Amino acid sequence: MKYVKSGNFTTKQLSISETIIETSDVINIAKDIIQKLISEQNNKSQDLMLVLNNLNQATSYLKFIEDKTSITLKFVPADIQEKEFL
Repeated sequence: MKYVKSGNFTTKQLSISETIIETSDVINIAKDIIQKLISEQNNKSQDLMLVLNNLNQATSYLKFIEDKTSITLKFVPADIQEKEFL
């Protein structure tokens, strides 16, 4: 982890980039499960397709958040970034 060197930590202590990675992982797991349901059961229900489309959209938003965060953090002093787990 970026700011927590060892021991237990809370999700509040994840940096922004770590939070984005964790969110992406959760989205990808959900997408994999839905894809499996769609392909294995030949299930093309509108509900599953809508969920998958929304998860794909969420994934694209994460890239925008990551890009904007990298720009913004250039203006935040390193000590504040560490203190606030940014």
